[in-house]
Order: sequence, then C-alpha cells, then structure tokens
Amino acid sequence: MPNQILELAKKVLAETEVHNVLDHAVDQLIQLSGAERGMVILFDQKGEPLFETARNLEKEDIENPGFEVSRTIIDGVKVSGNPISMRNALDNASMKGSSSTIRLKILSVICLPLVHNNETFGVIYLDNRTVRGMFSPQIFELVKSFADFISLSAYHALERKQQDQKISELESELRSRYQFDAIITNSPKMMEILKLVSQVANSDATVLIQGESGTGKELIAQAIHYNSNRKDNSFVPINCGALPENLLESELFGHVKGAFTGANSDRAGWFETANGGTLFLDEVGEMTPSLQVKFLRVLQTGEYSRVGSREIHQADVRIITATNQNLKELIAEGNFRKDLYYRLNVIEIELPPLRERKSDIPVLANHFIDLYCKKCQKKKIRVSREAESVLLTYDFPGNIRELENAIQRAITLTEGDSILPQYLPSSIYQNQNLNNKTTKYSTLTEAKRHAAEQAEREFVSDCLRATKGHIRDAAKMAGIDASNFHKIMKKYEINFLDFKTTSLK
Repeated sequence: MPNQILELAKKVLAETEVHNVLDHAVDQLIQLSGAERGMVILFDQKGEPLFETARNLEKEDIENPGFEVSRTIIDGVKVSGNPISMRNALDNASMKGSSSTIRLKILSVICLPLVHNNETFGVIYLDNRTVRGMFSPQIFELVKSFADFISLSAYHALERKQQDQKISELESELRSRYQFDAIITNSPKMMEILKLVSQVANSDATVLIQGESGTGKELIAQAIHYNSNRKDNSFVPINCGALPENLLESELFGHVKGAFTGANSDRAGWFETANGGTLFLDEVGEMTPSLQVKFLRVLQTGEYSRVGSREIHQADVRIITATNQNLKELIAEGNFRKDLYYRLNVIEIELPPLRERKSDIPVLANHFIDLYCKKCQKKKIRVSREAESVLLTYDFPGNIRELENAIQRAITLTEGDSILPQYLPSSIYQNQNLNNKTTKYSTLTEAKRHAAEQAEREFVSDCLRATKGHIRDAAKMAGIDASNFHKIMKKYEINFLDFKTTSLK
C-alpha cells in the first residue's frame, strides 16, 4: 500500500497546474480502485458544490456532473466531516429516501472529506454502478491517505476559484458603476454630454475635460475608459498639480537607477503602467513649460524615454486630460503651449457647474443619502422641504463634491427621520438667511424679474408635487394648458420624474 501511494504521488507531482494535478489524481484513483467515476468537489462560500474535477474510466470529463452524483452522500460528508464507504448504497438504510442514489442506481461508493484548518472544504467521491462491494478496506485506506495528500492542492484550487469570482464581481461592479445609465443626472446639458461621451469612447482621440472643481471630471474620464475597447486594461489617474516638476516627470516616464539622488533602482512610469489602457492627467494646466515639451513629444511620436536613459519606449495609451483653468488664458499669458493645447483638445467636453443643473440636486442628494445611510447603518432619511429649499437656492461653488459633503454631514448629525436645515453646513444654511435679508440686484426691475422667476419655478414645482409628477393634472391645477406648462418646466430644467420617485419630494 505505501508503494502504491508513493507511485501515485510521483505521477501527480509531475503536474504543475492545480487543475491538472487534480485531474491526474482522480484518473489514478479510478484506475487503482476500480471505480467507474471519480470527482473532486469543493464547496463555495454558500456551501454549494463546485465540481473542480469529474472524470470517468476513459479519463474524460463528465458532462453535467451535478446530475451524476449522490447529493445525499456529499451533503452527509460535508455536514458530519466523516468519510462514507458503502458496499451497496441502494440497500443501505440511510439511502432509502435518496432520490439521486436511486435514480443513478449507485452500488459501491466512497466519499471522503477534504479538510483544511479543521474545516471540510470539499470531498473526494468515487462510485461504481455495476459492482457491489467494489471498494475493499485496503482501497478505502488508499483513497483516505491520498485525500490527505492532495487536500492542499484542492484547497489552493478553491482559493483560486474564490479569488477569480471576487475579481469578476469587482470588475462587473466597476464596469456597471461607470456605465452611462449609472451616471446620475436629469439635466439636459448632462444628457448631451453623455451622448458625446458614448460617441467618442471607442476612439483613441485625446479628450480634454473642462469644468470647475467637483463637477465630476474624473467620473467622465472613467466612463470613457470603461466603455471603450481599452476597458480590460488599466485606468491610471495622476494629478499634475499635486507633484513638483522633477517628481511628476519621473512618475510619468519612469527613471533608471542613478538618474538622480534617491533613484536606487529602475522604475516604470505611468505611461508603462497604463500601457494598453488610459492615462488620465488631471489639472494639466499646472504642468510646467519644460514638461509640456516632453509631453507634447509623446503625443506627436508615441515615444518616450525614462529619466536618465536614452532608450526609446513606445506608448500605447489613450490620453484624457482635465482642468479647472481656462487654458486659452494660460496660452495668452505664455504659461501653456498652443500646440499642446490643440493636441489635447481633439474632443472637448465642458462640464456645467451644479448651479447650472439645479434639477440634479434632488437626485444627487438622494443618491448620497442612500450611500451614507448604508455606510452609517442608518435607516433611510429624507430631506425636509425646508432643507430642500435651502439646497436648491444655494450656488454650490464646490459643486457635487460640496453637496456630497453636506449630505454626509447632515446624515451624521440627524437623529430623526428627516434632514433639517440646521444639519446642513453653516456656509449653506447661513447663505439662505443672507439671501432672505439682503439684495443682490442692481435695479428694482432685475429684483422683480428674479422674484417672478423664483415664484414661477416654485409654483410649478408645488403643482407637480401635489399631483405626484402628473403633468396634465399639474397644468390644470396651475390654470394653464399642458403645452405652456411643459415649456416652463423646460425653462427651469424641472423633471417630472423627481416628483414621482425621489424621497426629497
């Protein structure tokens, strides 16, 4: 018996890939034991069987192995952690209620646990449907010894499956997060931008995204990448304004050992890391003139060298840049190269500030409420009408990022089921009080016009709120026809869906 185990072990160890190891092990066990079929079955995190290896006498994979095995026997070993050996499963009292055993007409069977850290993570299963008492006590001991021998390989196979599944789930989550329909907006301006983004995603044209801080420039860059044919490769973001010139150059292009003090080894740069993928350069207007020249060369030739080296590297990356500065003004001031600007500005995307897409405030706030209620393990909180009014009249100079911070703060402080104005940051809440007390209009006519627009917008919103977003009923309540009512909605970017679905209404 020891010699048989030794010979079996030698043959199995000749394989290097885990799946091949298990295939070979089961083939050898079938041959030595006289089994008709053999399987290595692992259990996922929910306890469901994963058929890592399922083989027959001809050393072929068994199709649909889940229908070719006794679940009663497998589950029994999984629960008890004890091996099972039966000379005739059909006559065994414990199998009388087993439909799978009866359907498959299983006679001889061995099933042994695979154990790691005192936990059963899988089983080895052998059966024969034609011969009773096929597996002698010696064969049982052989299979038991071999189960101990291959348990580590089987456990590594399970770990690999779990890791692959986790990676797959993360990739799926990542891609779904940046699908166009996952970007939250009701704004017609943003809808036009997303249409443009979908059109340019699969090209390799450079994209320049402009907009104030906090408007979502990186989110748009990620949407472009994860909807392109480069989505399976890296998306590498780098903030040009966060690094000094010499360090930014090294980060972009890499360096060789000895290129400068502290360069103790060769190091790849972001162009190499992003190879085949997308390089996103935020705050590109902060790049120094000398570095602009080197960056321009890469865009023109597709070639670059590491700092301290003359060796040429090829760059296969899509370039997306972003800035909150006016690059044309920087060009006029002599701080940004005109030729670089035109290289970057093949596709230009201008993101509107949040104050120009007021209709997005309710839906974005609702999104952040869901997000932070979940993180804080709180039940769903709604925004009171008073707090909603404060949010809608605030200009949000920090844009979406400022709104997110405001909602996070409010959820942290709120103890009831609704966010009140005083739970919002003082800069937002006090701004409302200031607006109520002071004027910001140069003429009475301008003040009247603004007041009329504000009243019109609030009146239309109140009608939609009262009718739960039904436009015809809201128009009837307002005393005007539906066509004119719809024109007013369009003028103020009011979306009837906000009054049907969002908890802010």
